[in-house]
Amino acid sequence: MKNNFKGKGGSQKSSHSISKTNKSRLPARPVNQTSGGGKSPSFPKHWRQVAGNHAIMELIKVRAKSIKHLLIQKNWETSADLRLLMDLVKNARLTVEEKSDAEIQKICPSHQGAVAFSDHVLEFNYTTAGWKKHSLVLALDGVEDPHNLGAIMRTSWLMGVDGIITPNDRAVGLTATVHKVACGGVEHVPMSQSNNFADPFKKLKEDGFWVFGMSHKATKTIYDLKIPERVVWVMGSEDKGIRIPTERACDELVSIPQIDANASYNVSVATALALAETKRQWSATK
Repeated sequence: MKNNFKGKGGSQKSSHSISKTNKSRLPARPVNQTSGGGKSPSFPKHWRQVAGNHAIMELIKVRAKSIKHLLIQKNWETSADLRLLMDLVKNARLTVEEKSDAEIQKICPSHQGAVAFSDHVLEFNYTTAGWKKHSLVLALDGVEDPHNLGAIMRTSWLMGVDGIITPNDRAVGLTATVHKVACGGVEHVPMSQSNNFADPFKKLKEDGFWVFGMSHKATKTIYDLKIPERVVWVMGSEDKGIRIPTERACDELVSIPQIDANASYNVSVATALALAETKRQWSATK
């Protein structure tokens, strides 16, 4: 089954294992010098691996205390971005360990000179959320590309999405690449994983939400739709779109206009269009 959006397939996964971390603090310059070489450090699996300087800076701003380990490449003084990062690190009184670019590359191939490890995950509890008059939820039915998820989370942050629901199977998690592409969005948009993906829809409908699935099979477009005050947008996977059971759980299927029926939108672009139209209609009714 084809959807009216797609993107790159596959996912990138980070690998961690358990070890102790250095909790010492340096009063003046918060950097631990390392000799280089030797065995790469390993970390608990439940720690988030955060790559990308903007993502790390946002993590420091929002929840610095959750950072359990922070690596930065040697000679960071030569990079304007890393110097800016180190200013935040110093103000937050965090400890940093210096390593060579090659050593960090072994731990996190998508790094930009630094990688942070956080033990905090922002979880979306749709059963106890205090909904506003206008509330917005995303349900991603099998998005597997970390670049797509990262772009969706960045847009969701800036569009004020209340939370994201994903299935446990056939879906990318919060990898280092997702953090880098999201540029800090991961710190602001809670996420929930569900064994039965459509189960949350029932509770959300009881709370006044309408569930709209994005599908090329729909005859009504997002511009024909009068978007309600509480809405769940369901976006499908990059290659197959939303699954049949998910379609049945939706109140209605809608599409995005396009001039070529054989082409399709990238899932992150389709999400951005749906969110932008939602915000536009809400603003027009104020």
